[in-house]
Amino acid sequence: MSAYSPTPAGLAASLNGAPGSKERFGRGGGEVIQTARLIEAANAAWDKETIRSFLKEQKLNPQVWDKLLGIAKSKNLCEAPEKELPASYTALYALVVMSPKELKAAEAEGVIRSNASSRSILEWTKAFRLRGTGIEQEIPLTMVLKQELAPEQQQELLEALRGVANQYGADLLEGKGGVKQASIKSDLRKVLAQQIEEDLVREIGSMVAGASEEHKNKFQVEGAHDLISGTRERFTGFFKVLLGKSQEVFWQKYGRAYCWKIARDFNLTESRAERYQLRKRLDMAIELWGVERSIKGFKEMAEEIKVTYMGG
Repeated sequence: MSAYSPTPAGLAASLNGAPGSKERFGRGGGEVIQTARLIEAANAAWDKETIRSFLKEQKLNPQVWDKLLGIAKSKNLCEAPEKELPASYTALYALVVMSPKELKAAEAEGVIRSNASSRSILEWTKAFRLRGTGIEQEIPLTMVLKQELAPEQQQELLEALRGVANQYGADLLEGKGGVKQASIKSDLRKVLAQQIEEDLVREIGSMVAGASEEHKNKFQVEGAHDLISGTRERFTGFFKVLLGKSQEVFWQKYGRAYCWKIARDFNLTESRAERYQLRKRLDMAIELWGVERSIKGFKEMAEEIKVTYMGG
């Protein structure tokens, strides 16, 4: 750790661009690591209240702060050539969560590149962990029963499904799934959630900041991050009351933000049942506002978010 401990003003001056900017922590992997080391020094020297105030003033999510601390402390990044390090802190963090063996293989296979995305790195890691298991591909499935089955009926159903799977040379594994990759799936979802939060800050940040103090106090929010991390009811209520118009106006103006909010919550929960309900919630919005009410472009936009961030 550097002996230099930045002041809040000094650390703020080292950040690039506005909140949510892709270059906020540096224009290259080396610059991002330098910023991360400043944050590590600040984290060691500042008290909790100073850190909390800094995060609030700079509109930084605590999860981002923690990821940058992880980057600063990582030995993995010292092993990779600096010129090839990704310029995104989320992509750098995807290297941090690799094992030394995975990092060496990733470097040999050209996965570590300055323009690599966090998603591409995590997807490669997930595939790498399947090598040598005799598994070429894993398709996660969730079976939802509309009525309770007796144990004998459940067994009959599973045997029938195994019979179909065998026709395609596949094995059906009962349980919570995730063949040697549960942790990387969780990491991938968290990275996706962070990317969505950055998009949401850019989408609604100025509108939230420009709302009256009375309105923000009513919904107990000080900025976009409070709204994004809160309940969906508070999220939609904030904009519906602010607009003071029909629901259709909300969906026209903030339909994209709502879909991103659903996708963000989807990627943060570890509950499969809750992810199923969130996907269903988005499907209902598509059906109502994209099909029945035919808001221009809503269906296509929502479907794209669903495929990109919620697995289709």
